[in-house]
Amino acid sequence: MTELKGLPVSPGIAAGTVYFVATADNAGTPRKTEDTEAEIRRLTGALDRAAEELTGLYDKALNTADDSVADIFMIHGMMLQDDDFRNRMTALITKDGFSAEAAVSRAAAEFEEDLSKSGSDYIAQRGADISDLEHMVIRILTGRSAVQLPDADEKIILAADEITPSLTLMFERSQLLGLVSGKGSTTSHAAILARSLGIPAVIASGTVLDNTVSGVQCIVDGVHGNVIFSPDVQQFEDADRCRKKYELEQQELLSLRTAPAETESGQKVTLCCNAGSLDDIDRALECGAEGIGLFRSEFLYLGRSELPTEEELTDVYTKAVRKLNGRRLVVRTLDIGADKKTDCIPMKPEPNPALGIRALRLCFAEPDLFAVQLRAILRAAANGPVSVMFPMICSVSEIRRAKACLTSAADDLEKRKIPHADRLETGIMVETPAAAVISDILAEEADFFSIGSNDLTQYTLAVDRQNEDASAYCDPHHESVMRLIELTVKNAHEHGIWCGICGELGADTSVTKRFLLSGIDELSVSPQALLLLKKKIRELP
Repeated sequence: MTELKGLPVSPGIAAGTVYFVATADNAGTPRKTEDTEAEIRRLTGALDRAAEELTGLYDKALNTADDSVADIFMIHGMMLQDDDFRNRMTALITKDGFSAEAAVSRAAAEFEEDLSKSGSDYIAQRGADISDLEHMVIRILTGRSAVQLPDADEKIILAADEITPSLTLMFERSQLLGLVSGKGSTTSHAAILARSLGIPAVIASGTVLDNTVSGVQCIVDGVHGNVIFSPDVQQFEDADRCRKKYELEQQELLSLRTAPAETESGQKVTLCCNAGSLDDIDRALECGAEGIGLFRSEFLYLGRSELPTEEELTDVYTKAVRKLNGRRLVVRTLDIGADKKTDCIPMKPEPNPALGIRALRLCFAEPDLFAVQLRAILRAAANGPVSVMFPMICSVSEIRRAKACLTSAADDLEKRKIPHADRLETGIMVETPAAAVISDILAEEADFFSIGSNDLTQYTLAVDRQNEDASAYCDPHHESVMRLIELTVKNAHEHGIWCGICGELGADTSVTKRFLLSGIDELSVSPQALLLLKKKIRELP
């Protein structure tokens, strides 16, 4: 028996026989080539064939999952057509004499390295998508056949050194009981696909999976992150009890989907979800969210070499509004900088980016960039309730300046006779001690506050929340943080505006009672945390 502790990325508990798939050796053929033209033709042909395969996977995803999963393969296709990626491969062949296989492998490695330096976990995880494409193209170049599949009626636990979306969709959904991968993260596309399909999955990071696990019995616990190879009878029985208990708990939670978020004494709280994409809005609605308390608009900018147009932004925001069907959408304006960077917005190196030109400061430095986003938000707001929220406000002059930019954007749309909202509810992120301390003054300029507890903790305690070595000092429960939150809520209410929390602390049920005692009006959390939070609220006196 071998037991591994990993990262749970898709909930559920399953047991079955392991079907191991060996990851292709992507080192490529290390030889050089004399006939570069022939290698270019081989590469072009393989890329065209890969594009055809991706189209097939896209179609299959539409039939077996949903649009958001199918979009994964659309993104893969866009990566495959990326000029920079293709030019790197071509240059390695024509200038350095690499074989097509070696060029694909080297270009993929360089591309993954670039993504890892983006400063965004989300973008860094797109490296797994590059790896997936690398596997596919090299397999085509070398003439290797695709994965040999088990009989259609055979149910398996799929294991691989790295499970990718394309590998997952090679199998029928009815065959897959669970997934065990040696690499990945909660934000990887493979994890998103597993959750969409409802397949329990665990990332056993740091574990080398090989053919020795093929054919053995296995338990995958996607709730706690446990994987047990060759379990004994008692462990099977324990897993079955856990599975039944988990499924019962999920049914109980789902029964709360339409129940009000109020305590036994009748105190009500608005429960919303944070979203970083249109897919997240779908998940928020599935769990009964009352709206989107934080729509992170930077996902429209990350991983791009060109800025999104006003039309693109308007289209996405409008789709979000229509999905919500009358529920409020709170759009946070662009929060790029610090740990989030993108090629479409060049930024100067800074000695301390977390204290530099980020979020609203960047928008003030790039007024055209800001104006495009504000116009798109105003246009989308013509279709339903939309609020705009400005991040990293530290002074009254900043919120006044931001509101002036919003007015100017509305005037521009009016001159162009483009339909837009006459007025937007305007709020600010309270994520610095400065904003919390003067929240009584800021409340005179804002329609609402939303407390970003992640950054508020970082700036209050002078701890870089990205620094793992200093993580012990980054305590969101620190009394100073809690008091700043309570001060902000108090000042908001004294000036007749509502106050919510959209940081991770909002989902922490150990402090829910304290937040409600402070009078917090709204908690905005991830979709997977919402029903557990509602359960906690309903159990409070």
